[in-house]
Amino acid sequence: MSTIPTEILETTLATLETTVATIPTDPTAATEGGLDLGSIKDMMDAFDPASLLPELSDVFGSLSAVCRFAVMIGPIVLLVLGLAYLFLSPKEANYYFGYRCYYGMGSVQAWRFTQRLAGVVFGGLGLILTIIMLLISGGFATMEVTDMVWRAADCLIWQAILVVLATVGINLTAAMRFDRKGEYRKKNKQS
Repeated sequence: MSTIPTEILETTLATLETTVATIPTDPTAATEGGLDLGSIKDMMDAFDPASLLPELSDVFGSLSAVCRFAVMIGPIVLLVLGLAYLFLSPKEANYYFGYRCYYGMGSVQAWRFTQRLAGVVFGGLGLILTIIMLLISGGFATMEVTDMVWRAADCLIWQAILVVLATVGINLTAAMRFDRKGEYRKKNKQS
Protein backbone atom coordinates (compact mmCIF):
# COMPACT_ATOMS: atom_id res chain seq x y z
CA MET A 1 0.00 0.00 0.00
CA SER A 2 1.16 3.47 -0.82
CA THR A 3 1.37 6.02 1.98
CA ILE A 4 1.34 9.07 -0.34
CA PRO A 5 -1.82 11.12 0.21
CA THR A 6 -4.11 11.38 -2.76
CA GLU A 7 -3.97 15.22 -2.64
CA ILE A 8 -0.26 15.19 -3.48
CA LEU A 9 -0.83 12.79 -6.35
CA GLU A 10 -3.66 14.95 -7.73
CA THR A 11 -1.59 18.17 -7.59
CA THR A 12 1.40 16.45 -9.25
CA LEU A 13 -0.86 15.10 -12.00
CA ALA A 14 -2.40 18.54 -12.57
CA THR A 15 1.07 20.15 -12.79
CA LEU A 16 2.18 17.60 -15.36
CA GLU A 17 -0.95 18.17 -17.47
CA THR A 18 -0.40 21.94 -17.55
CA THR A 19 3.28 21.47 -18.45
CA VAL A 20 2.46 19.12 -21.32
CA ALA A 21 -0.21 21.53 -22.56
CA THR A 22 2.35 24.37 -22.84
CA ILE A 23 4.81 22.38 -25.04
CA PRO A 24 4.46 23.66 -28.61
CA THR A 25 3.71 21.08 -31.26
CA ASP A 26 4.56 23.42 -34.16
CA PRO A 27 8.36 23.45 -34.92
CA THR A 28 8.29 27.15 -35.84
CA ALA A 29 6.86 28.03 -32.45
CA ALA A 30 10.29 27.40 -30.86
CA THR A 31 11.75 30.38 -32.72
CA GLU A 32 9.32 32.80 -31.13
CA GLY A 33 11.06 32.61 -27.75
CA GLY A 34 14.47 33.69 -29.08
CA LEU A 35 15.73 30.31 -30.26
CA ASP A 36 16.48 30.65 -33.95
CA LEU A 37 16.76 27.20 -35.50
CA GLY A 38 17.71 28.61 -38.89
CA SER A 39 20.80 30.34 -37.51
CA ILE A 40 21.79 27.20 -35.61
CA LYS A 41 21.42 25.18 -38.82
CA ASP A 42 23.53 27.70 -40.75
CA MET A 43 26.19 27.62 -38.03
CA MET A 44 26.32 23.82 -38.08
CA ASP A 45 26.53 23.77 -41.88
CA ALA A 46 29.49 26.19 -41.78
CA PHE A 47 31.25 24.18 -39.03
CA ASP A 48 34.23 22.17 -40.29
CA PRO A 49 35.40 19.45 -37.88
CA ALA A 50 38.77 19.36 -39.66
CA SER A 51 39.42 22.88 -38.37
CA LEU A 52 39.86 21.36 -34.89
CA LEU A 53 42.81 19.24 -36.06
CA PRO A 54 46.30 20.75 -36.02
CA GLU A 55 48.09 21.61 -39.23
CA LEU A 56 50.09 18.70 -40.61
CA SER A 57 53.21 20.85 -40.86
CA ASP A 58 52.97 21.56 -37.13
CA VAL A 59 52.61 17.88 -36.31
CA PHE A 60 55.48 16.79 -38.53
CA GLY A 61 57.61 19.73 -37.43
CA SER A 62 57.27 18.69 -33.81
CA LEU A 63 57.82 15.04 -34.77
CA SER A 64 61.21 16.03 -36.12
CA ALA A 65 62.05 17.72 -32.82
CA VAL A 66 60.87 14.66 -30.87
CA CYS A 67 63.06 12.38 -32.99
CA ARG A 68 66.07 14.67 -32.51
CA PHE A 69 65.49 14.79 -28.76
CA ALA A 70 65.07 11.02 -28.52
CA VAL A 71 68.26 10.39 -30.49
CA MET A 72 70.34 12.94 -28.54
CA ILE A 73 69.25 12.26 -24.94
CA GLY A 74 70.99 8.87 -24.65
CA PRO A 75 74.50 10.00 -25.65
CA ILE A 76 74.27 13.10 -23.47
CA VAL A 77 73.24 11.00 -20.46
CA LEU A 78 76.14 8.62 -21.17
CA LEU A 79 78.56 11.55 -21.34
CA VAL A 80 77.29 12.98 -18.04
CA LEU A 81 77.43 9.54 -16.36
CA GLY A 82 80.96 8.98 -17.61
CA LEU A 83 82.11 12.34 -16.24
CA ALA A 84 80.33 11.66 -12.95
CA TYR A 85 82.03 8.26 -12.62
CA LEU A 86 85.40 9.85 -13.34
CA PHE A 87 85.18 12.92 -11.11
CA LEU A 88 82.33 12.48 -8.61
CA SER A 89 82.42 8.85 -7.59
CA PRO A 90 82.85 8.13 -3.88
CA LYS A 91 86.23 6.92 -2.63
CA GLU A 92 84.82 3.67 -1.25
CA ALA A 93 82.26 1.21 -2.53
CA ASN A 94 78.63 1.96 -1.70
CA TYR A 95 75.17 1.03 -2.88
CA TYR A 96 74.00 4.58 -3.73
CA PHE A 97 76.23 6.10 -6.38
CA GLY A 98 78.85 4.74 -8.72
CA TYR A 99 79.22 1.92 -11.20
CA ARG A 100 78.50 -1.23 -9.24
CA CYS A 101 79.49 -4.69 -10.36
CA TYR A 102 80.22 -7.85 -8.41
CA TYR A 103 83.99 -7.81 -8.83
CA GLY A 104 84.31 -4.04 -8.50
CA MET A 105 82.88 -3.84 -5.00
CA GLY A 106 85.28 -6.25 -3.28
CA SER A 107 87.93 -3.70 -2.27
CA VAL A 108 88.77 -0.01 -2.51
CA GLN A 109 91.29 -0.71 -5.29
CA ALA A 110 88.73 -2.64 -7.32
CA TRP A 111 86.11 0.08 -6.73
CA ARG A 112 88.39 2.89 -7.89
CA PHE A 113 89.57 0.94 -10.94
CA THR A 114 85.99 0.12 -11.93
CA GLN A 115 84.89 3.76 -11.50
CA ARG A 116 87.74 5.05 -13.67
CA LEU A 117 87.14 2.40 -16.30
CA ALA A 118 83.37 3.05 -16.39
CA GLY A 119 84.01 6.80 -16.56
CA VAL A 120 86.38 6.50 -19.49
CA VAL A 121 84.25 3.98 -21.37
CA PHE A 122 80.88 5.70 -20.83
CA GLY A 123 82.31 9.20 -21.25
CA GLY A 124 84.10 8.26 -24.46
CA LEU A 125 81.09 6.39 -25.82
CA GLY A 126 78.83 9.29 -24.91
CA LEU A 127 81.12 11.81 -26.65
CA ILE A 128 81.45 9.71 -29.81
CA LEU A 129 77.70 8.97 -29.94
CA THR A 130 76.86 12.64 -29.35
CA ILE A 131 78.93 13.67 -32.38
CA ILE A 132 77.54 10.87 -34.56
CA MET A 133 73.93 11.54 -33.51
CA LEU A 134 74.35 15.28 -34.18
CA LEU A 135 75.43 14.46 -37.72
CA ILE A 136 72.61 11.96 -38.24
CA SER A 137 69.88 14.13 -36.70
CA GLY A 138 71.05 17.09 -38.79
CA GLY A 139 69.71 15.27 -41.84
CA PHE A 140 66.27 14.75 -40.32
CA ALA A 141 64.96 18.00 -41.85
CA THR A 142 65.39 16.72 -45.41
CA MET A 143 63.93 13.24 -44.80
CA GLU A 144 60.44 11.96 -45.30
CA VAL A 145 58.57 11.44 -42.03
CA THR A 146 58.59 7.64 -42.07
CA ASP A 147 62.27 7.52 -43.03
CA MET A 148 63.09 9.94 -40.22
CA VAL A 149 61.21 7.89 -37.62
CA TRP A 150 62.84 4.64 -38.77
CA ARG A 151 66.29 6.25 -38.75
CA ALA A 152 65.66 7.50 -35.20
CA ALA A 153 64.53 4.02 -34.14
CA ASP A 154 67.68 2.52 -35.70
CA CYS A 155 69.82 5.03 -33.80
CA LEU A 156 68.11 4.18 -30.50
CA ILE A 157 68.58 0.46 -31.07
CA TRP A 158 72.29 0.90 -31.86
CA GLN A 159 72.74 3.09 -28.80
CA ALA A 160 71.18 0.43 -26.60
CA ILE A 161 73.37 -2.30 -28.13
CA LEU A 162 76.53 -0.24 -27.60
CA VAL A 163 75.62 0.51 -23.97
CA VAL A 164 75.03 -3.19 -23.28
CA LEU A 165 78.36 -4.08 -24.92
CA ALA A 166 80.16 -1.39 -22.91
CA THR A 167 78.61 -2.65 -19.68
CA VAL A 168 79.58 -6.24 -20.46
CA GLY A 169 83.10 -5.11 -21.33
CA ILE A 170 83.49 -3.21 -18.06
CA ASN A 171 82.18 -6.15 -16.03
CA LEU A 172 84.44 -8.66 -17.84
CA THR A 173 87.48 -6.42 -17.41
CA ALA A 174 86.80 -6.11 -13.68
CA ALA A 175 86.24 -9.88 -13.42
CA MET A 176 89.50 -10.65 -15.23
CA ARG A 177 91.48 -8.24 -13.08
CA PHE A 178 90.00 -8.87 -9.62
CA ASP A 179 88.68 -11.85 -7.71
CA ARG A 180 85.45 -11.75 -5.71
CA LYS A 181 87.25 -10.36 -2.66
CA GLY A 182 88.66 -7.45 -4.68
CA GLU A 183 92.24 -8.78 -4.74
CA TYR A 184 94.30 -8.70 -7.91
CA ARG A 185 94.29 -12.02 -9.69
CA LYS A 186 97.66 -13.68 -9.74
CA LYS A 187 99.06 -14.73 -13.08
CA ASN A 188 100.14 -18.34 -13.38
CA LYS A 189 103.87 -18.31 -13.85
CA GLN A 190 105.46 -21.53 -14.91
CA SER A 191 109.20 -21.62 -14.27
